[in-house]
Amino acid sequence: MLLNTFFLQDAATALGLPCWLLWALCSLGAFLLGLLLGWWLWAEYRRRAAELEEELKNLRIKYGELEKDYASLKYQIEEVNKENSSLRAALHACDSDKVVLKTKLAKYEEGEAGGALVAGRGVSGGTVDYGALLGQENLQVVEGIGPKIEELLKQNNIKTWSDLAAWGVDDLKEILENAGPNFRIHDPHSWPKQALLAAENHWTELIALQKSLDAGKDSETGDETPSKVEKMIAKLLGFSTNHGDLKIVEGIGPKIEQLLKAAGINTWSDLAKAPLDRLKEVLADGGEAFRLADPATWSKQAQLAANGKWGELSAYQEFLDGGKDPE
Repeated sequence: MLLNTFFLQDAATALGLPCWLLWALCSLGAFLLGLLLGWWLWAEYRRRAAELEEELKNLRIKYGELEKDYASLKYQIEEVNKENSSLRAALHACDSDKVVLKTKLAKYEEGEAGGALVAGRGVSGGTVDYGALLGQENLQVVEGIGPKIEELLKQNNIKTWSDLAAWGVDDLKEILENAGPNFRIHDPHSWPKQALLAAENHWTELIALQKSLDAGKDSETGDETPSKVEKMIAKLLGFSTNHGDLKIVEGIGPKIEQLLKAAGINTWSDLAKAPLDRLKEVLADGGEAFRLADPATWSKQAQLAANGKWGELSAYQEFLDGGKDPE
């Protein structure tokens, strides 16, 4: 401090100025220099801030364009997936039609007319690929799995019978648990086993297992109604699963059905148990127009329908001529 004072005094003496004036001039110079530096720094700050604001604006615009592109691509992917699903369904329908036609033509290709076609067995010992008929990705073949659960499983990358067979029951329960209360009530205990039987084309075993299940749950009593597989096969082959629909029998039309029901023959089981003489008697009592009908094959057809043997029924009806045995 003393040195600064001596310096100002020496400088003031050298310049011929009062000491206070020289001090004021130095202070003013320092102030102006600081003001100039502050202004420059502020200007630099404003310039940089403006650049960053412009850059941020450009980035927001670019982000908005990317969001639009993403939405557009997402929509295109969804449309492609829909189209892909539609094409898969169409392909599966074509495959199913192909299998059905091959099944119906099998007896002509083999040269025989009355072989069995049950649970994947074809006419004359040939095989029918139920896997192709039903579709490996049709998880609803499994008793206890409906459309919503099938969609849920496929969202978890369980897309085929083999995929489902490889999953553990606890893992399947976790998927159902996470999906919400509407899914937690379902019991997947039998699903992997059912899926494995389907994947390995063990249709007889699968049908027997499903008849012992109640909505996919183990049941001690069993259920003699057609299994889920049999119902799906019946639908694909064009058969009704209504046990009271006697018209499913080749040779029975609406009028004969009405006549049989008036005689107390109301279901496939009733028709299967009815003796041939009883059927002829019912037709004879119906009048001259019904006496030409031949009921010899009706009980067998009805029994196949009652047992859910749709493949065998389809092959047998192809062999018949207007419900009559051509032999």
